[in-house]
Amino acid sequence: MKAVVFDSSIDVPVGYEFKVPVFMLPLNVYVDGKEYRDKVNITEEEFYSQAILGKEVRTSLPNFSETVELLTKLSKEYDHIYIVTISSKLSGTWNMIRLVLQQFDIKNATLIDSKSGSVKSFYVVHRLINDILNEIEISEDIFRKYIEESLLLFTVTSLDYLEKGGRIGKAKALLGKLLRIKPILSTDTDGQVHSTGSARSMKHVIEIIAEQAKKFADFEKYVVVGGYGLKQMKEHLDRLLSFFPAGSLVGISRIGPAVSAHVGPEVFGLVIGKA
Repeated sequence: MKAVVFDSSIDVPVGYEFKVPVFMLPLNVYVDGKEYRDKVNITEEEFYSQAILGKEVRTSLPNFSETVELLTKLSKEYDHIYIVTISSKLSGTWNMIRLVLQQFDIKNATLIDSKSGSVKSFYVVHRLINDILNEIEISEDIFRKYIEESLLLFTVTSLDYLEKGGRIGKAKALLGKLLRIKPILSTDTDGQVHSTGSARSMKHVIEIIAEQAKKFADFEKYVVVGGYGLKQMKEHLDRLLSFFPAGSLVGISRIGPAVSAHVGPEVFGLVIGKA
């Protein structure tokens, strides 16, 4: 039997039914220096409320001892384990797990760098599970397809978090604030965050995201996963999702603390990918 492990930066749609055994490794989240285990002892709403008040928020890697304990245990209980992480260009989680597998000689594990985060990383998990259930041989080429055959597009209403995290420069952030520009962002196949466009009105942002997503999805069948932070972002997401057939929607995720700490709680977007 096979199992799947993923870190808590991967935002799973509400009510999504896993059909193989899955396990989550929580990242650590800090609010004004107080440590929490992401999605374990702090909820999305609790985190958003603190972030909006201007409290200092940051993240760190999953607990090393917990990671060793979980992966060692699973390697004995399952024939093979697949571990999916946030992009190695955005976090040291992938590298830490790589070292754990080496140091503790865990042979029956495959580590997958999703080259993204949040709902796109979930899409990678979704595709992986489908291939496991269909008894498809999982290879490097297969992983690459998960990433290349999907596109993450999202926007934020505040550039402060991206500026603090070094994702955009101070000059670009200042110009964006002065002009009230909303960026449209993605992750490339190397796992880096980059801009695909911008607009001043939310209506225009939504139209651009929908247009870029549909242009990318040149597949016979595609699926969509939506994600949002604060509750008021859900209205924007619903308008965005209305551009796509209802049958293509896998589900809607809340953007968790580990991701919100770096993009802010005022965020929404989607991943579109091959079905």
